[in-house]
Amino acid sequence: MFNRKGILKVFLLVLISFILAFVILYFLHRPSLTVVAEWKQPAEIKYDGRGPYYMSVVETDLNWRGFPLYVDRHHIIYVGRESGTPTYGHMLEYSFYPFPDDLKDFLKKATVEWTAEGVNLTLPSGHKLFVPKRMFIGGR
Repeated sequence: MFNRKGILKVFLLVLISFILAFVILYFLHRPSLTVVAEWKQPAEIKYDGRGPYYMSVVETDLNWRGFPLYVDRHHIIYVGRESGTPTYGHMLEYSFYPFPDDLKDFLKKATVEWTAEGVNLTLPSGHKLFVPKRMFIGGR
């Protein structure tokens, strides 16, 4: 019924299909890690002498929940010692829903207040987020 060449061809086709599917899935779910906005700790605020600290909004992986009508990005709010792409610090997944047309312009209107207790983010939508200093000092 099946000869060895036929079975080998089917096996290779299935193997190549799996490899191709994994490669496509990897690129579809790969986080962009693009920094959308960033605020630096002012010099007059001192936490532990390891600063300066940064608060950043960073794009991560794709959000497929609206597929096929729309696909947008997940975002994290990061507070830690790295400027740019974060590697180690305090990260919170955050939804900017209803998603503004231009997130960069939306975040330019946001205010960040660094205090002795931590950092406050106030968005133009009225949302407020407080991150206590114990959550990010020392690079946690």
